[in-house]
Amino acid sequence: MTSIRAVRNLAGLLLLSVVAAGAAAQSVSRATFVQLERVQELMTEENYAEARTLLEAHVVKIQKNSYDFALTSQYLAHVSVLMGDAARARLALEAALAKEDLPDELRTDMSLFYGTVLMSEEEFDLARQALEAWFAVAPLPQPNQIFTLAYANYMSGNVPRAEELVDRAIGDSTDPQESWYQLHYRTLFEQQKYERAEEVLLGMLDRAPSNPMYWRMLAGHYLHLERSTEGLASLMVAYVNGLIDSDTDLSQIVALWGFIDAPEKGARMLKALIDEGRVESNAESLKRLGNLWLMARERNDALEALTRAAELEPDGKTYELVGGIYFEEENWDSAYDAYQNAMRQGDLEDPRRVSLLAGISAYRAGDYGNARTALREAAKDVKLKPQADSILREIN
Repeated sequence: MTSIRAVRNLAGLLLLSVVAAGAAAQSVSRATFVQLERVQELMTEENYAEARTLLEAHVVKIQKNSYDFALTSQYLAHVSVLMGDAARARLALEAALAKEDLPDELRTDMSLFYGTVLMSEEEFDLARQALEAWFAVAPLPQPNQIFTLAYANYMSGNVPRAEELVDRAIGDSTDPQESWYQLHYRTLFEQQKYERAEEVLLGMLDRAPSNPMYWRMLAGHYLHLERSTEGLASLMVAYVNGLIDSDTDLSQIVALWGFIDAPEKGARMLKALIDEGRVESNAESLKRLGNLWLMARERNDALEALTRAAELEPDGKTYELVGGIYFEEENWDSAYDAYQNAMRQGDLEDPRRVSLLAGISAYRAGDYGNARTALREAAKDVKLKPQADSILREIN
């Protein structure tokens, strides 16, 4: 959330105060003041390379003068940021802050600058320490600066402190950024303050009702709380308004229809999406469709979808489902064929149970030879052996 651009903007504001301080402070030497004036001219001309060369040379000469060294280092850090070299800016600020006899105002400004540079390098814990030091003495911290400190705390794992700070940043600002509300929501949610988090999230949706991410967040919020109907409703509102249409979104909507005991609606929606070409008609989507039809007790529709899925991508579990539908319909020949295909493909949770069902199907179809083979295999399972042996005795 903290970009190099933000660092550059902050550095520019700090330099205005540095120039004024340098002109007014009695402790700054004439030589340093002249050098900084020349550097300022070069920066105005965007000649950053020459400006940094001058600063690098001068900072070596004045190491014993803490105030001059700090001012020069702060300029060096700013020029380095403008050149895209945050690492060099960091080193310059660390060297300056190591001086113990700096004026409080200068140290405060540099702590803010240093913390912001660290944020750009994603050194969040160090940034938090620097920014907390700044915040402890800052007379009038701005809301965007408070938010930066909140984010540093959040990324460092101090979520309660992040919540406190981002709440203040929002309260102090006349124009809070959306990213501030997003962080506020996350801090509340992660602390299980779900009611307040929901209020914040609904406020985000009020301000940006066409933001699909917010609808997904709302659905995820409700699903986490096992409020599946409200989660589905959130996704459906976004779907109906054309805000979400990814495969992931649509799959979640379809799955939720089944989860809230409305599988027929999910099946009809998925079938329409497949027919319209919005969801690819592949084995995965057809299996999902078949399972929804099964849950809705629409066996014919389930059989059609699962048979197509098995043709596209044969697997044992799908053939087992197909066999089960035929078995319930007492279509014994087709049931036996499906169970045989299931066993050939493998990957079954209970293959000997499938052998038993295949044997029963063959027996009822009058195919005693295949029935014997399947039932003898099933009888190898001690739990299935009594039933398999009973049918085998009838055949013999």
